[in-house]
Amino acid sequence: MKSFKTSLRNYLFGQVVDQRNDSFQIKEILEYEQPTKYLVSNTNYSADTFLTPVLTANKAFILGYTGEKFGIYEKGECIIFDDFTMDMKYVDFPFKVKSSAIKILTPKPNVNLRFVFEYLIFLNLQARGHKRHYISEIEPKTITLPNTNTQNSLAKILLTIDQKIEDESAILNLYTKQKQYLLQQMFI
Repeated sequence: MKSFKTSLRNYLFGQVVDQRNDSFQIKEILEYEQPTKYLVSNTNYSADTFLTPVLTANKAFILGYTGEKFGIYEKGECIIFDDFTMDMKYVDFPFKVKSSAIKILTPKPNVNLRFVFEYLIFLNLQARGHKRHYISEIEPKTITLPNTNTQNSLAKILLTIDQKIEDESAILNLYTKQKQYLLQQMFI
């Protein structure tokens, strides 16, 4: 499913690039915010999922949870972007972050953030050395931006596939647990 999504994303965004759409620099469609206000103070994280998640943009994503009641990002959807590795995650829930290397990206009017997130993944951004990349390399990049309806449609298609992947992964986990249980029962 993941390779299907990658192929579909490449096809859809290839079509967007080939069509006659307006071009914009990333800085014209996204705002960025430094995470200083949202940095976690105590890195002794809890496993209690009822607390506020502490995020990173890399594969770990959720480092743990904190009971801190201050400095929580609660402004809605955003992309967290690691300025050094160029890893990114789409986030639509309240959180705190661990690293000041994170940029918090939000959309300007008439921009679908999920569409831009998928577009940035399509661009296959690669870090070049251990330096800050966002302002010098990402913001000046020019991308083709279709009308809002097209952005919304493409974002919805890709989000639906993400949800299907998540559902199928959950089912696979349940079957794996069931198999383990049955195997244990056979040898008792």
